[in-house]
Amino acid sequence: MMGRGGMAVFGAAALLLAAASAWAGEPLPPGLQEKAQGDGWLFADADGMTLYTFDRDEATPGKSNCTGECAVSWPPMLAKGDAKPQGHWSIITRDDGDRQWAYKNFPLYKYALDAFPGATFGNGVNSVWRVAFRPIPTPGETKIGQTVLGQVLTDAKGLTLYSTDGACAKDCLKTWQPVAAPWLANPFADFTIVTSDSGFRQWAFKGRPLYRYAQDVAPGEIGGVKVTGWSAVVLEPAPPLPPWATVQASDAGELIANEKGLTVYAHEFNPRNRRGPQNCKDECIDTALWSPFLAADDAKPIGSWAIVTLPDGRKQWSYKGRKIYTNAWDQKPGDFKGIRFGGDRSWAAIMRSGLPMQGVTVGG
Repeated sequence: MMGRGGMAVFGAAALLLAAASAWAGEPLPPGLQEKAQGDGWLFADADGMTLYTFDRDEATPGKSNCTGECAVSWPPMLAKGDAKPQGHWSIITRDDGDRQWAYKNFPLYKYALDAFPGATFGNGVNSVWRVAFRPIPTPGETKIGQTVLGQVLTDAKGLTLYSTDGACAKDCLKTWQPVAAPWLANPFADFTIVTSDSGFRQWAFKGRPLYRYAQDVAPGEIGGVKVTGWSAVVLEPAPPLPPWATVQASDAGELIANEKGLTVYAHEFNPRNRRGPQNCKDECIDTALWSPFLAADDAKPIGSWAIVTLPDGRKQWSYKGRKIYTNAWDQKPGDFKGIRFGGDRSWAAIMRSGLPMQGVTVGG
């Protein structure tokens, strides 16, 4: 499956060949482009609008399973009449006869709620939509993982990797575990190998040896950044927050809040919600309970945060295409009473990780 992560390893020789090929890339068909990021390359159309893949297409190579209403939210990336397949790029025929680009057998789509070129609001929607992405090559002992810092280098188990400004020896090695490089491994791209006086071979990235932090036990943990002189190997920083955003601790995790520390919520963040009238969106909002989180006239979109203009001319912040509100029940930083004990699951608080938090039964 494509996406942000490490690549499979089939022995040292195969690894080096695959890495060299992936790093070099291949020509793109006309009308498509790629945007370089620290963790790889993001595919987009000629206007810079991000392209996506659909997990449910994996079981049916050469066929799209996004049709009808799905294709309204996720328009297919159509190929022109004279377009021809090349390399990993192929063309499938949709049920309606249109020709659609595919990459490594995955049909490509755009997302209707992406508000501007480069936006990736569709990434992770329903846990089945992914940005179409070509990751940087990595050794078999490392992968690419997600943390609140952004995309980071991890070990094969998904644990965050770190580097240090100084040396690490003796007692330091009780807390920081070097990432061993196999004897047959050779350096490639930004990955090199350092060898100790005892002959131990260790992977390094951009000249800095790589280590695990002994107290990190699960993917996504970044406890090592609190240790002076150590930093996580961040390949691509997390999308920036608007200037008004604050991060507030709660019983269910860290939440994004406004300047006063009050939690902000996205409406209609869960398109699979089945409670309440169908197709009932803004007109069904209890205005005594939910207040639009308004934007200043000179506010600019940033990261996953955009601005929509309301019918009365006011501007409202949105997150990944969903309008943002505050809740009258929240009185202090860390409150999320708008979704306490389940609540209306068309609403979600936004966690620092960028994931929605819906219908929780703790805290608040």
